[in-house]
Amino acid sequence: MLRPGQRVLVGVSGGADSVCLLLILMDLGYEVGVAHLNHGLRGLESDADETFVRDLCEQRSVRFFGKRVKIPTERGNLEADGRQARKEFFAEIVKSEGFDRIALAHNRDDRVETFLLNLWRGAGTAGLTSMEPVTGVVVRPLIRASRQEIESYLGDIGQTWRTDPTNRDTRFARNRLRHDTIPTLKDAFNPKLPEALSRTIELLDDENAWMEMLSLEWLGRHGTRNATGYVISVSALASGNRALQRRVLRETFKELGGLKDVGFDHVESALQLVAGPNQSGKRIQIPGGLTVTRSFGELVVQSRTDPPAEFDYELRIPGEVHIPELGRIFMAKVVTEAGNYFGTERVIVDGGNLGPYVRIRNWRPGDYYRPVGLPAGKLKKLFQKARIPRSQRHQWPVLVADSTIVWVASFPVSREFAPRGGSKRIVAFEASPI
Repeated sequence: MLRPGQRVLVGVSGGADSVCLLLILMDLGYEVGVAHLNHGLRGLESDADETFVRDLCEQRSVRFFGKRVKIPTERGNLEADGRQARKEFFAEIVKSEGFDRIALAHNRDDRVETFLLNLWRGAGTAGLTSMEPVTGVVVRPLIRASRQEIESYLGDIGQTWRTDPTNRDTRFARNRLRHDTIPTLKDAFNPKLPEALSRTIELLDDENAWMEMLSLEWLGRHGTRNATGYVISVSALASGNRALQRRVLRETFKELGGLKDVGFDHVESALQLVAGPNQSGKRIQIPGGLTVTRSFGELVVQSRTDPPAEFDYELRIPGEVHIPELGRIFMAKVVTEAGNYFGTERVIVDGGNLGPYVRIRNWRPGDYYRPVGLPAGKLKKLFQKARIPRSQRHQWPVLVADSTIVWVASFPVSREFAPRGGSKRIVAFEASPI
């Protein structure tokens, strides 16, 4: 959790837990700094908390980092907004001052309360193991200590602390749980309920870490990471255990956009794209700016991006044009014979019916194409048969003369422009990367 010589930033509110943590870390010889965020929600009481912490730091010759912020009260979740503000503030200090760890004073009772709150809202294993002892640079040295043990320690050494009167306001769910529900459960079922649930949390924590490791290993074997997200094999995912399927999707969501506001129903909707028939081309949105798309035999999880840019360029014959949206250069040449101008990125056409130029543009819904050797039809259907992912179709280059398609990259030339024995003018089109 902590190594000798590490510099530790301690979050200190002025309450018993954080004051205890600060003093213990100092006694153990760590170089510490104190961060205190005054959100001003309790007016003069908040200011008195800040003064108490500042004075404590002066008495102990500890560097004090304070900040005042205003948390909007109209948004509803003050507790979550306050946590986010503290998280950002602590991260700023770590970056600017070079601390190695952030120490938070959550205790065993906090962890049990969070476990029960998450259990009652239907959380999975990961949600039930919140407040891990170590999360990245964040450590919780008091996570196995009870609130009573902490206050007894401070009483023994004669150290005072601040008490937040709102902690007794049972309009808040955590306070109802702390002052009413848990005492009732202890009386009715188990006087050592916090200790018992703490053991359960540790067991779940170990098993959760193991399942997370298995999920990441599976994702490494059956998923491909690219610039915008993950591409996962549908057949491999469908053959896995349901628990593994959920875990794999949650790991991809966590890495790409985080799990904030991602619930059970979002994961199940994504799994419907795997299990249900006729799902190719369907897409759902996930909180955190993600989309999940079924593309034939692949499940594509990626960050939502702006719609692809429209493009429409003129290509003179002969000539060339750079299309930055595609990262390609298209060239047109008048040739005397077909040569080797056949392939996915090159084609020859009968130029007798072409004017001095063609246009290169995006595919558009309703485009109709009559390629040599393939059935005529809407280009969308040809894309589907060729298993071209939906995400790539809008950027697929289409060469047109007036309103007629001459050639679509990777497909044969249009029948109307196929070279014949009597062709008097042969034009070669070729695309190459920049």
